[in-house]
Amino acid sequence: MEKIESHKQNWEKLGEMDPLWAVLSDNSKRFNNWNLEEFLQTGEVEVENVYSVMRELNVGLNKGEVLDFGCGVGRLARHFLKHFDKYNGCDISKNMLERAKKINQDLSAEFFENGEDLKIFKDQKFDFIYSGIVLQHLPDKEMVKKYILEFYRVLKNDGLLVFQLPSKIPWRFRLQPVRKVYLFLKLLGLSDKFLYKQLGLYPIKMSAIEEEDMKNFLIKVGFKVLTIKDDSYCGPSVESRTYYCQK
Repeated sequence: MEKIESHKQNWEKLGEMDPLWAVLSDNSKRFNNWNLEEFLQTGEVEVENVYSVMRELNVGLNKGEVLDFGCGVGRLARHFLKHFDKYNGCDISKNMLERAKKINQDLSAEFFENGEDLKIFKDQKFDFIYSGIVLQHLPDKEMVKKYILEFYRVLKNDGLLVFQLPSKIPWRFRLQPVRKVYLFLKLLGLSDKFLYKQLGLYPIKMSAIEEEDMKNFLIKVGFKVLTIKDDSYCGPSVESRTYYCQK
């Protein structure tokens, strides 16, 4: 419980200071320099890329309910609603969700605050679950796997799960020096806003699970792994994969 509370606090701070950059971390867009229209346009590209693969697999969906896990400010909502009857976004940060509701107030979208599980949702509720650039920021591998178990529970039979996760992080990134300096200076009493705005420091964590380990876990849970695609969500230095699975 302590890990999830610390994780929540970190994202509440980021959701207050620089929510769009925290969702999509482009260095040129830091310090609230994202243009909202441009930011939302990236969501259209992301959703269409996912659907391109789904069409290749002949498993495209155009109805029912979608869950966007770790929805942030709802960047993908309007684009998923081109394919689904109802959009549900969940996130651990109230600050992010408040922004999501404002950005998407013209849509038939619902937003929920989740905790260390998805007990806010009943079994077999969703036709499709998506999670991009989210699981990589969880505190550890065990929490990643715990949420995947929850995905299985709330997904309908024959429903689809698509998620992204790094498979290998170089040693120089595993040390996470920016985060360690941030945590040290926090202990000295410096404020989050000073650390971010004046020193460019932030608490974002990066986790990874080897592709073979994740594939074996998914099969053990009960998923059919349809395909695994290389992706560039984490930049050129970090190996990342997007998993396409069916219950």
